[in-house]
Amino acid sequence: MQQLDGLDAFFALNERQHAPMHIAAFSVYKPSTTKHKNFLQQEIHQSFQERLSTSPIFRRRLFNVSYGMDHPYWIEDQNFDLKHHIFSHSIKDHDGDLESLLANLHAQAMNMTRPLWEVHVIHGLGTLKGYDKGTFGLYLKVHHAAMDGVSGTEILAGLHNLAPQPFSPSEQTDDWQPDTMPSQWALGRQACINNLRKPINLTRQARTLIPSFKKAASLKISDHTPKVSWQKSPFNTRIDAERNILLLRFDFCRLRQIRRHYPHTTVNHVMLSIVGGALRRYLIALNSLPENPLASMVPVNVRNRDSNVAGNAISMLLANLRTDIECPLQRLQAVRDAANNAKDFSKSIGRTAITSLVREMPNSLGAATLRTLSSLAYWPGGIAAPACTIVSNVPGPPVPLYFNDAKMVDMMCLGLIIDHLGLFHVATSYNGVMTLSVLSSPSSLTEPEIYRRCLQESYEALDEAVSRAASSSHSPLAKRA
Repeated sequence: MQQLDGLDAFFALNERQHAPMHIAAFSVYKPSTTKHKNFLQQEIHQSFQERLSTSPIFRRRLFNVSYGMDHPYWIEDQNFDLKHHIFSHSIKDHDGDLESLLANLHAQAMNMTRPLWEVHVIHGLGTLKGYDKGTFGLYLKVHHAAMDGVSGTEILAGLHNLAPQPFSPSEQTDDWQPDTMPSQWALGRQACINNLRKPINLTRQARTLIPSFKKAASLKISDHTPKVSWQKSPFNTRIDAERNILLLRFDFCRLRQIRRHYPHTTVNHVMLSIVGGALRRYLIALNSLPENPLASMVPVNVRNRDSNVAGNAISMLLANLRTDIECPLQRLQAVRDAANNAKDFSKSIGRTAITSLVREMPNSLGAATLRTLSSLAYWPGGIAAPACTIVSNVPGPPVPLYFNDAKMVDMMCLGLIIDHLGLFHVATSYNGVMTLSVLSSPSSLTEPEIYRRCLQESYEALDEAVSRAASSSHSPLAKRA
């Protein structure tokens, strides 16, 4: 048994039917030989059976403490059955609309009494433009209480090889053993101890952080970098149970060339700038652009290099998207400066400061906070928030991966949305391609196709501006000047 810490428990407690707390990865594969649907399904089932030992998430489930007195526990499930976790779909049954199928799968909550993961095999992708005959997809959905983006990529690495290897049944023995059901009396006693200890530790953490916050607040920032402001946006609203997914692909090599245009600029800064430009265009089209610039939450990995724990080890930065700037080059510079200032602020207070506070928060206090935030979503006109979206960057492998003999030709990740934060961007790089996925609900992103166009136009405007600036700097007139 292992008790969930504060951040993992936060995702478990925040599970709602209209806002399930899972994240996902979708991979597309081209097998060396075309296989019948039933044979492929059986091979995938056997392959996962042999890979269950690669991660603890596959066979452990949540065990809740009575009356919500304390954080839940992970226990090895006595009733684990792989057939409850692998499913089959055909793209033909969904009119060839991959985004719609993924949105439907992502909107479905998982059974919280079982290990919190599912694999959906999507057959028939070879009928779609850009994919070869026999291509299939694997949509892997895992609850956020069990993993974050970094641990998710480690799990994906454990499921794949660097070279094609035809599937053959393994003769290795699996020494996994299920847990016996714990005593609620013993857990209740431990809960009382934890509930007495946590307020004391929470007070100590807060007292330690006060000087750090004062030091961080005194940091000098650039004159042209406005502070993050609390404001309303169309995305800070109550979400509904439906999901919309947009998928866009960019040349990763070109993104790296763009980021070299300015010093101290990363690909993540470029993606933030593209999102900022797209939000500006979209809100102008809706006549809803606020005067003050909007901001984004950016997940940051705080995991130690030696850590092999599958759960969450993330913190959050507030990065200004500079939606008030029209020029793509000026926005890129401003976004870079704002993101670097946010990183300096995070270093000043400690990268794990916020997660430490959440870890020591009593279970009842965390649940009450979530209920209050959920009820505020019904407030007429919404409430002001410091961020309008989340932009996450998940670096994937730069070389091809293989699932048995099938080559992975495409990979993307999906985040989650909650009340007050109904827009989530994930930029996933794999083998020279950057895929940007946009997750929303119809209530938070009312015109998804307009936003798709705005994202593409924002990228093209930045690309063109960088190319124009580069050519001007190499022109004879520029050199003489």
